[in-house]
This record gives sequence, structure tokens and C-alpha cells, in this order.
Amino acid sequence: METQNIHLTLPIKIPYPVLRQLLEIRLIGMEIGSGKRKRGKIIALDLEASPSPEYDILLELQIGVAKKLFLPKELSVFIHGSLDYDPETGRLFVGTFKIASKNRNFLFDKALEFLANRVYYRKVLDKAEIQVTEIIAPRLKRLNEKLEMGIPTAQGMVFHGAMDKVVIARIETASEYISVYVLFEGAAEVILQYVPDKNVT
Repeated sequence: METQNIHLTLPIKIPYPVLRQLLEIRLIGMEIGSGKRKRGKIIALDLEASPSPEYDILLELQIGVAKKLFLPKELSVFIHGSLDYDPETGRLFVGTFKIASKNRNFLFDKALEFLANRVYYRKVLDKAEIQVTEIIAPRLKRLNEKLEMGIPTAQGMVFHGAMDKVVIARIETASEYISVYVLFEGAAEVILQYVPDKNVT
């Protein structure tokens, strides 16, 4: 079977709820602080696009506060972050970030003295990094399995081939999802199984 090399760039849209599920697996139960300075642990989180033009995402962490601290049992910490991508490793991670509160008040200011240590949250964000290639690789395998058997298209054509390489060209954020632009490289051919009806356009 003769094939022809193809280069195809497609945007793969990953909604924030999907990313949130991945982060929940990594972060729920993670302790804030270290050693004798444990301040609490993450009990819930949410993820959405950041309203700040300087950042890409807004990560809300619900913190269950340690009983020894004279604070409410739960506090919300909001982290605005800029997304970075390392093409060498396939890592999608938060680079620059800031800690904020939607409702600034005296009690939260006092809580920040205990909880809003950037070292703590750098550890949280490092653990929250996502290997984008790990998300795409299983789907590429299934695509190649289908291509090997042949994917029927309109008007009696069957698409055969294989995608050999996947390269992430760039990543963009939107209000409801993150778009991962993926370059597929491989080889393919289309076999015409029958002559389509002349009335079919």
C-alpha cells in the first residue's frame, strides 16, 4: 500500500471540568504546610478561567484548617496562575501566580498569615502539573487501530493510514476550555471502493 506523508494540526479542546477531575485526583487530601507547621489540607477545589487579563486560570482551593489554629474550620484560597508548556517533557504547568481572596476581610487577612505562604502553594501547583501527552497518547493508539482497519467516509471512500508522531504546537485558554493544538504526522491514503452515484454531490 503506497502512502503519502501528511501533516495535520487539530485543536483538542479540554473543558475545565475535565482538568478539574485530574487535579482532584492529585490534590484532594494534600496537606498545606510541612512538619510541625501543617496548617490544614485540601478538601475541595474548583477551576475556571481567570477574570484577570494577566493570568490564564483561577484555581480555588477549599482548605480544611488544622484544629490547633484559631481560625474557621474551612477557608477558600484563590490562586490566579499563568499556564506554561514544556514541549520537551509534555508538561502543562502553572508558572507565575498570585494568591487572592474574592472577599477580603480582617479574618481572611489573619488566615493568610498562616496559610498564604507561597512556598506551600508552589508545592501544590507543582503537584498539579499535567502531562498532556499522557492524555493524548491512548487516544492516538485507538485512532491508529481504527485507521489500520480503515475508516469509511462519504461516497464510498475508506481512509487508511497511521499517525506516527504527535507534537503539541501551542496551548490557548478560553472561558470554558483549554485548546491544545496538536500536530499529527504520519501517512495515509484513501481507497475508492465504488463509484458514487452521479446525483450525489
